[in-house]
Amino acid sequence: MKTRNDLDYANSQPNENEERFENQQDYYTRISEAKNLLEDSGYYVHSIYHVDDVSRMFDCTDAQAMQILELAIDNDGTANQIYENMRYFAEDMGLKEKED
Repeated sequence: MKTRNDLDYANSQPNENEERFENQQDYYTRISEAKNLLEDSGYYVHSIYHVDDVSRMFDCTDAQAMQILELAIDNDGTANQIYENMRYFAEDMGLKEKED
């Protein structure tokens, strides 16, 4: 029996914002354009979370889901882990850290 990957499952489910657009393609086009603008400006956009990622797991309001996302993502532990991983993979690629 295959174990469900929560991220794959979440991405396969429609979210309530998709249902607000008369034309679902317009919804995806606008999201894609926004992500392209950010990526072209140097931002990493391939791991973006939505309140539906939380509400699929818990009975909560959108406001509560957003608060959970903020607490989970905007904390020192998550930030430290990301910076440590950046350092690890940069060193693994043979890159030298800049001097201050």
